Amino acid sequence: MFLSIFVVAILGVIGYACHWWQKRQQRQEELRKIIEKRKAEREQSIEFAKSQAAKVEKSLREKIERWDLDTLRDNLQKGTVSCLDVVRTFYGKAVKAHERTNCVTLFVREAEQWASEWDEKAKDPNFKKPSFFGFPISLKECVPLGGYDQTRGYVQDAYKPTKEDCVLVEKIKDLGRSLNFKVMIFDFQASFHTSKQTFHNLFLHATVVIHFMVWKVSSESNDPKILGKTNHPFDKERTAGGSSGGESAILAAGGSLLGIGGDVGGSIRIPCHFTGMAGIKPSHLRFSHRGICGSIPGRPLINSNDGPMATTIKDNVTFLRAVWDDMYTHERDPYVPPVLWNEDLYKEGKKYRIGYYVDDGWFTPIPAIQRAVLEAKEHLERAGHTLVPFKPQNIPFMIRCFVRACCVDGGTFLRNKLMNDIMDPTIRNMVVSYMIPVWIQRLLAMILQNIYPRIANISRAMTYSTVELRETYADIESFRSKFTVQMLDDKIDALLCPPMVVFFQKKKNNLFIFSLPGNGCPTT
Repeated sequence: MFLSIFVVAILGVIGYACHWWQKRQQRQEELRKIIEKRKAEREQSIEFAKSQAAKVEKSLREKIERWDLDTLRDNLQKGTVSCLDVVRTFYGKAVKAHERTNCVTLFVREAEQWASEWDEKAKDPNFKKPSFFGFPISLKECVPLGGYDQTRGYVQDAYKPTKEDCVLVEKIKDLGRSLNFKVMIFDFQASFHTSKQTFHNLFLHATVVIHFMVWKVSSESNDPKILGKTNHPFDKERTAGGSSGGESAILAAGGSLLGIGGDVGGSIRIPCHFTGMAGIKPSHLRFSHRGICGSIPGRPLINSNDGPMATTIKDNVTFLRAVWDDMYTHERDPYVPPVLWNEDLYKEGKKYRIGYYVDDGWFTPIPAIQRAVLEAKEHLERAGHTLVPFKPQNIPFMIRCFVRACCVDGGTFLRNKLMNDIMDPTIRNMVVSYMIPVWIQRLLAMILQNIYPRIANISRAMTYSTVELRETYADIESFRSKFTVQMLDDKIDALLCPPMVVFFQKKKNNLFIFSLPGNGCPTT
């Protein structure tokens, strides 16, 4: 009798497994068709961009291509060049950058219409041009632009366009910018392939990058399943970083002068580090989050934000000075504090007390990264700032809290989302780990504690219950408070530290808890 029940149970399990496998294969085939359709559409979009760029007289196109951000703005303000010619020229620049890096997901066809409308308004002698009149800009794929997808790297979310612009895009349009194209991102945007007054506005990280504080684009960290992997502009075998690697690639390859990326735990700062660009992740609520869908919804203490990326810090500052010049964002989203750009905090001559470290005790950077931090320290000291050593406390505990609060539900959302998608090989092991029951992970942690303490620490990270999740939120708030007190006690205005432990990596290599601003810029 027992044997019969056992055999029936085994057959039932086998039958269910076969049914599940068949359904999964059917779903994979559906997703592959979506990918092929999207690739064909991108090729059409690229051909459109090439044809429109060719309409600009060659000598004018070459002149526009040589201009930096300030020069382009100045010529648009003076009317020496039309918005339409600029948009078409940057179509061509973006195509060239894409051919080197595979960074563009699509070109925004409405950009020409918007540019023509600005040109028409400029014919009125009484029309006052906005600060970024006719200026082209690129957008990370996950930044909501009405009528366009916000897949965040999930194939299943293709052809589900957002109904309206996010508040930041509304503001960008209000400033007179043309949104030319979108750039690529990674699967679920979580791969490496941001005075006491200024403490909340300034968080320095430095190495080959320093952290201070229209297109849709991509990267190894960027939409690899749908449109392929983004290359580093100077080495096709390496990644441009993630998850805003499409932005960093198109900037470094000369296809854009200014773009918008997104950052939770380094997604602006790491790509800028890998490509030598400059980026800023502002504090959590400096920009509105209304209408923005996170890669893992429901993470109240793991805070993201959009931010500018450019070739220089000065260009990022120019952008922020313009978008924080009025109450536009606060009036459309009351959760955003009514805080304007403060020129007094930015102007030259102010001296700061800056803490620095080259190793946080958990991630030890390679020597080149440590050297870059120390070189940045010397530059800041020569500029008259005071640099003092700073030692972050209890980093292993912070890492565990971050992973737990990031996954929230023990990885269930991500596991289900990715299992219903085409899975990139670089994240397969992570998804498999989400299938291991938490109690088994805790048991493995006990066994590994004395052999691989780092693995043991992460193995304890997944949430076992809502009680643990609540305790984790309390721990994060406590950690933030202690970290803040440590900075205040040492009278530190900003921190200088590595943005990443390595430089840009080979594509096959797989390598946060504060909602603090971060800024990246080249140092070596």
